[in-house]
Amino acid sequence: MKSTLSGMRRKVSDREATEFEERSLALLKREGFRITMPRVQVIRTLAQSHTPLTAYGIHEQIVSTGGRIDVVSVYRILETLTRIGLVHHICHIGLVDGYLACQLGSEHLSESQHLYCTKCEAVREVETPAEVLRAIRRQLKDLAFEPTSIKIEIIGTWIEPNGK
Repeated sequence: MKSTLSGMRRKVSDREATEFEERSLALLKREGFRITMPRVQVIRTLAQSHTPLTAYGIHEQIVSTGGRIDVVSVYRILETLTRIGLVHHICHIGLVDGYLACQLGSEHLSESQHLYCTKCEAVREVETPAEVLRAIRRQLKDLAFEPTSIKIEIIGTWIEPNGK
């Protein structure tokens, strides 16, 4: 997905959405999952959004465009997509609780960093520098804490070019 900060407010390009959809369907096949219309609908809906969507929001968007899916199926599909690393569940108390397509281009399950804009509600996934992860792991080891995943959420606002 687009790497510039000012690009967060724009619509996801058709190319970006198509790339995520193709990558998602290929991974589902590799993992032994069938490609069903409900899965495709959820993947397409997520691929077109820079903001996290709730299961009900995904359901609404699919139904409003003539698709047919129930909310329980949306939740099941999201659980599968999250488990195989295609989708992130972004959850920060009081700010956001939704699902977002993995933007890094490679599936990863345990380490991610998300920037959340409180003004426009856009979320951008960025790679966590290796030295940051090493420092976190050292600190956790010193505390005798074994992490199952490391997720970093940074909350703030996008700074407009020219200070606007």
